[in-house]
Parts: sequence; C-alpha cells; structure tokens
Amino acid sequence: MMIDAAVNMQQKWLNVLTIISIAIIIGGIVFIISGTVLFVGAANFSDSFIQDSFNNKTSGGNSIIGKTVAKTVTSSLAPVFETVTQIAKGTITSLASFLCLVGAGLCVLGYSLFKAKYFAWVLTIILMFVAIVIDVLGLGFVGGALTNNSTEFAYVLITVMIVHLIANSGIIYYLSRKTTISLFRSTKV
Repeated sequence: MMIDAAVNMQQKWLNVLTIISIAIIIGGIVFIISGTVLFVGAANFSDSFIQDSFNNKTSGGNSIIGKTVAKTVTSSLAPVFETVTQIAKGTITSLASFLCLVGAGLCVLGYSLFKAKYFAWVLTIILMFVAIVIDVLGLGFVGGALTNNSTEFAYVLITVMIVHLIANSGIIYYLSRKTTISLFRSTKV
C-alpha cells in the first residue's frame, strides 16, 4: 500500500516534469522560428532601403529646387546609406544567429530535463532566476514607458511578463522540492 502511494506520487511529479520540459522545448522552438524570420528579413532587406526611405520623405516637395537639393543630398550620402544598411543587416543576422543558438540550447535543455539529468536541473534553476530578474526589469521599463499611444500593447506586454514571472517562480518551486531534487540526484553522473 505504501509502495503504491510512493509510485503514484513519483508518477505525478514526473508528469509535472514532462510539462515543464515540453514548455522549455516549445520556448526553444519559438526562439528558432524567431531567428529564422530575422534571417529571412535580413536577406530580403534592400541594400538601398534607407536611401529609398530618405528619397520618399524628401521628394514630397513640388519645387525644382527642393527636388534638386534632395537628389544632391542623397547622391552625396549614398556611401553612408550603404554602410548603415550593411551594419543593420549584420546586426540583424547576428541577432538571428543568437536566437537560433539559444533556441537549440533550450531544446537540448528541455530534453535533458525530461531525462532527469542533473546538469539540466542546475541550468534550469539558474535560467529561471535569470528570467525572473529580466521579467522584473522588463516590468519596470514597460511600466515606466507607458504612453497614451501604446497603452494597449504595454498592458498586454505587462500581462505576459507577469504570467512568465509566475510560471518561472512555479518551476523554481517545483524543482526545489525535496522529492524533485532526489529524482535528479539519483541520476547524477
């Protein structure tokens, strides 16, 4: 009778661990998709995007002098526009690479957590604390930047951050319980 209760309790904890692992893997997939979208955006980013944008804003005038000045300014600044565009493309590509690597790491972490690997338990605890700090800082920035124009978006962002903060706290609580710790320590290599 006592053994059945212990087995049922362990099965309950393993179900929670499976849910956490799947959530971490889904987060990794979201990071990979975000990185891929940025890669595609950087690849499709026009070499003359900034120059074209500048031309459209300055070509609104109907006077010949205005058009001549705008054409002269854009032709003399063409190398600057190209440099800025290349820097933007490089930055976006670097960010995309970082997101894809983080996503792959999260997928490996989620799988390792599912397999109850001790290193995954340690990394998850550390990452959840870091995520909580980032959420708290993010709440401060978003709350401080509330404006009349972006109020709805800010409230949605604040809600997402609060839910994320609560979820991370719950994960830390679950992983810090004696029964969970003993599960991971039994698989320690």
